Amino acid sequence: MRLIRPHEEVNSLRALDFRHLWTRGFRAILFDLDNTLCRWRSGEFPRPTLTLLRRLREQGFKIAVLTNARLPQDSPVRSALATLGVPLIERARKPLPFGFRRALRLLGAKPTEAVVVGDQLLTDILGGRLTGLYTVLVPPLSGYEARRTKFNRVLERLLGRRTLTR
Repeated sequence: MRLIRPHEEVNSLRALDFRHLWTRGFRAILFDLDNTLCRWRSGEFPRPTLTLLRRLREQGFKIAVLTNARLPQDSPVRSALATLGVPLIERARKPLPFGFRRALRLLGAKPTEAVVVGDQLLTDILGGRLTGLYTVLVPPLSGYEARRTKFNRVLERLLGRRTLTR
């Protein structure tokens, strides 16, 4: 059970105290994509999310985005991340550590100085824990999601998760 328990849980991405993370020595943030930074299959980031990512980069954080999906080559999400200089790790195979480790290598960060932020216990939190990262759970942006994710949500409820949507 410890492997699926986040180190921290917040009510929204905006409620996460990034300055506090910085003072604790964290320098890299690995974000989940779908239903953490943007709605599943939305195709683009909300403006506040782009502002947040830009601000975090300006503050010195190294950022990467992980997803188990494969985005179309002409995806606005892909272009926005490229413009910001944020690596996108597709087909990350979360919760396996491979995608997390790849992101850490790209960012030149150690697990002890990295945070993973995501909306799922069984992919983001478990994968982060298996990789030795500090983990932060946020509620999903939407209840609209893949069938496999809906199944994971049922398991999350059975494991005691209460907060399911923002």
